[in-house]
Amino acid sequence: MLKQMLLALSPLAAAGFYMWKEAFRNEVKETVIADRQFPEKAPLALFFISDIHRRLVHPSIINQVKGRANAVIIGGDLCEKGVKEIRIKENIKRLASIAPIYFIPGNNDYEIEFERLAAIFEEWNVTILKNGSVPLSADVFLLGTDDISKGKSDKTRLFENVPSHTYKIVVSHNPAFIRLLEPADRVAVLLSGHTHGGQIRLGPWGLYENGGWKKEKGIHTLVSNGYGTTGIPLRFGARAETHFITICRPEAKS
Repeated sequence: MLKQMLLALSPLAAAGFYMWKEAFRNEVKETVIADRQFPEKAPLALFFISDIHRRLVHPSIINQVKGRANAVIIGGDLCEKGVKEIRIKENIKRLASIAPIYFIPGNNDYEIEFERLAAIFEEWNVTILKNGSVPLSADVFLLGTDDISKGKSDKTRLFENVPSHTYKIVVSHNPAFIRLLEPADRVAVLLSGHTHGGQIRLGPWGLYENGGWKKEKGIHTLVSNGYGTTGIPLRFGARAETHFITICRPEAKS
């Protein structure tokens, strides 16, 4: 009887282990955007990670991109309620070893006192973009919007200090922000996460669309599956991921 029960449960155990493994995968997906509108001669390399939640960024991720990226972008949900401060500090320390960090808040980041995050960010010189912008070069601007699901996003403030002719990379934790963008905004790239790709999918079906790149409203748009999980630490059909993004002119593409 016991043997029969074990045999019956073994497929469930195998499935559970597979989903756990997918949730804790350490993958850097590399993408090259060859854009005729990109104004700089030298390529721009960005490391983008979102939805870390309770995970500790694995050293293999750091080693793959260290010395290659011009900037690290945390696209929201660095943490959530219950994540210990020592873990948040360690993640920032590891990411800061790659390149300067830019942080855009997500909905779960507001589950803890933001002052705690601000103190950690100050220690590691992290730039917080809450409806703000920063020039990455003379003609390339990084814009980060506060979380739209919390009613904190402000498009007017987001663009107010950005010259209209510049190459604009917008980061919004929630991909729904694209609904507010118009051709006149001249956004080139939009980076987001939040959805976890549905986290657990049954073939083409999931709570959200599986993550990936697409061209929407003429914008190179990424919705990342993210690095961590929320709720149960399991994934199926939407594996954990981070991103190394190179933006360049077509002639500079290797």
